[in-house]
Amino acid sequence: MQKHTLGSLISASIILVAFAVPLFGHASVNPRTAQAGIHHKIFYVRAPVEKEIPVVEWGYEVSQEWRDNGGDVNSFQDIPGYELHVDFDDDGKVERFYWTGTQAVMETFQMVYVSMNVPEEPGLYPFKSWQKYTDGSVVWWNEPRGEGVQNPYPAVTVEAPPILTAGVFQVSATAIALVALAISLLAFRNGRKNPV
Repeated sequence: MQKHTLGSLISASIILVAFAVPLFGHASVNPRTAQAGIHHKIFYVRAPVEKEIPVVEWGYEVSQEWRDNGGDVNSFQDIPGYELHVDFDDDGKVERFYWTGTQAVMETFQMVYVSMNVPEEPGLYPFKSWQKYTDGSVVWWNEPRGEGVQNPYPAVTVEAPPILTAGVFQVSATAIALVALAISLLAFRNGRKNPV
């Protein structure tokens, strides 16, 4: 009986946490890590409504670093009730995307799937975000991430693909094996030339 109760409490806690994060978290781009150089990777962007009035506009800036290092934004999921706006830089890459509408109210959040090309260079890439409310106020998520920061910007950490690391280890192991084989063959040959 106690095991059943403990299991129920754990399950309930997991469910509460799963639903609490979307409702009360900050604006984010997810997943928060990606491998360098992947094309058409699916991310989702999410922003909670944190006032008692509806959001009428919300969006993200694509950092210059993301664009300069081969990153881009390809396409967006359609959101009923919202209109998509996309601004491009001089090279034709997306530098800002945002939505306008009046559907998002308190204790809800917007979440949209976005297809992106991930930069070739590893690093931490910010996606500054904003939300505009019906009273004209704007909340920015544009502060560097760190302890005590109230409005941290969403960010994606781009990592070197593990296949490169595995490849280095594989080449090293192969090189060591070849050297060991060469030493063994030389020892064998020298042993045949100089019998005891």
